[in-house]
Amino acid sequence: MQMAPWLLPAMRRRYRGAPAPVEDLRVFDARDIPAGLAGGRDVADLDIGGARCTWIAPDRRPMGTIVFLHGGGYVFGPGPGHWEWLCAMCDATGMAGLMVRYARAPEAAYPVALDQVLAVCAQMQGDWVLAGDSSGGGLALATAFRLRDSGRPMPRRMVLSSPWLDVTMSHPGLRAHEDRDVMLGTEALARYARSYVGDSDPRDPGISPAFGRPEGLPPMIITVGGAELMLWEIRDWADACAAAGTPCELVEVDGAVHDFPMARTLFPEARQVFPRLADFVRGK
Repeated sequence: MQMAPWLLPAMRRRYRGAPAPVEDLRVFDARDIPAGLAGGRDVADLDIGGARCTWIAPDRRPMGTIVFLHGGGYVFGPGPGHWEWLCAMCDATGMAGLMVRYARAPEAAYPVALDQVLAVCAQMQGDWVLAGDSSGGGLALATAFRLRDSGRPMPRRMVLSSPWLDVTMSHPGLRAHEDRDVMLGTEALARYARSYVGDSDPRDPGISPAFGRPEGLPPMIITVGGAELMLWEIRDWADACAAAGTPCELVEVDGAVHDFPMARTLFPEARQVFPRLADFVRGK
């Protein structure tokens, strides 16, 4: 996989570089939907449970809703790739989309973001799918745990891209892959994790889903790159799902970087896996 020349320095500065003020690194965020994607689409902003949310094609809600939780180490907002992926998935499935911009660390530690997402889920009616990437993928699983354990309605399916499952980063395979991962570094991720965890237990499944039970969760599909830090814990999670009888399709792309599906305009691998993800959302 070839990394776009402008993307690698930006991501390395965030996730592998020397400590820097979070505000300085948030210059890469795209808090609002880019103008090129908003044009010609029905888009509406609203507040749900304290989270700023954006509807994409809300008139399609009778066909279903894709609730999307963006990644960013729990400290950054959505990027252009998140918006592009969600818009493309809405177009491919005929469903509405809801981008959830939950509260971020260090301003808000756990469980603020989780509580906000649960408030969003409580508003969902009819058919809906929960999707998330990286930290948003971990948050999606934490949300599913809470919904299951409280007996509340759950999403029909889940779509996860390189979910961050263990903020303790204690998996023995992680260190072995640190030199191969050109985007992520353990020191930067540890800083972000500490700001998100606050005074809570980092092994709480609401923070690190790797320590939770997969029984009773909705069917899920997970994409992961073969050259990323989180490969091993994601493989273990897929194995745990299989042992528990929870449907989990793992799509592993050799040599791909962390969260590659969110860069459809850059990586052919992202475009190649996209149709499978859209079929899964549609129930195929």
